[in-house]
Amino acid sequence: MYELNQVLLILHLLGLAMGFAVPLSNFALQGLILKAAPQEREVLARVSPAISRIGDLGLVLLWVTGLVLVFTKWGGFGALPWQFQAKMAAVVLLTGLVGYIHTLMRRARTGDTAAAARIPVVGRLASLAAVAAVVLAVLTFD
Repeated sequence: MYELNQVLLILHLLGLAMGFAVPLSNFALQGLILKAAPQEREVLARVSPAISRIGDLGLVLLWVTGLVLVFTKWGGFGALPWQFQAKMAAVVLLTGLVGYIHTLMRRARTGDTAAAARIPVVGRLASLAAVAAVVLAVLTFD
């Protein structure tokens, strides 16, 4: 079981890296888009949805490996301190915000400029939820 948990933890941390790659990449990409010529903006705008798929995969990986680890390594939710419950609240919030971002992205593709303008704001909130989840994970497992 020890080896399985090591593999799960490695995959969990890879999912974390994939998830944090999204906001960092998008912050840099937005800076490029703002400075780009109009014809370049159209091409650069197609990058963000591709980056978002990497984050989605990372989030799924985090959920799956995290839930398995809760039972294989710690024996269930009851064995974990209150910080873990707070971490899970941050993860649920993050997941909901990511879902909302996808809804806004669909609207933006159909020309809804208000939805497009909300994406960066919701993205910042999602980033804060992700940081909170990491901080609470450290407090839980340290």
